Amino acid sequence: MSQREHIIAQAAKMFAEQGIKAIRMDDIAQSLGVSKRTLYELFADKEELLYLCVSHLHQANIAEFERQCSQYDDKIEAMFVGIRVMLDSDERHSRMMRNLQKFYPAVFERVRSEQTRDGLARLHKMILSLIEAGLIERDVNVELSVTIFYYTVTGVFFQRDNIVLPDGVTQKDAFMYTIVNFFRGIATVEGVSRIDALKAKYELEV
Repeated sequence: MSQREHIIAQAAKMFAEQGIKAIRMDDIAQSLGVSKRTLYELFADKEELLYLCVSHLHQANIAEFERQCSQYDDKIEAMFVGIRVMLDSDERHSRMMRNLQKFYPAVFERVRSEQTRDGLARLHKMILSLIEAGLIERDVNVELSVTIFYYTVTGVFFQRDNIVLPDGVTQKDAFMYTIVNFFRGIATVEGVSRIDALKAKYELEV
């Protein structure tokens, strides 16, 4: 790992744990035992480093998602498990994105744009693989399904502080409810059967 990569990884951890507003370039330099001059030789400013750190954390989440998914032959179970992995890191990601939007709007827009493209592409690939496996109807409008699903879930994500859920329902419950019922609606008979079996296995109240 190069010095630049090491700084990104460690600074990302600091931003995630202590907050992006609280951490200054001075704090990063002191914590990592490097000079502030070295930081500015490697990164133009805090915004550039912050962007790279958020991207680093996102890629780490994607890598864990793919690692978890690869352990299951059942494509729907792999999808459910992977999504639960992403939801487990959701609170930290949500907090960072809200703070980015508030304090570093230019970085926020850049990150959101890139993560949207990446998310849409990954979802598109996932739906095609489920169609090929006979678990989603072949006549489904893939592009429309991808768009509706992605923006529904991200809409809930960014409005989470304004949504009042029924008593006893967590944010994770609400996300899983949306996700499971969306896929159930476009699934084949076999796909619905697999989803229902997994609902029972994972005790999903959907």
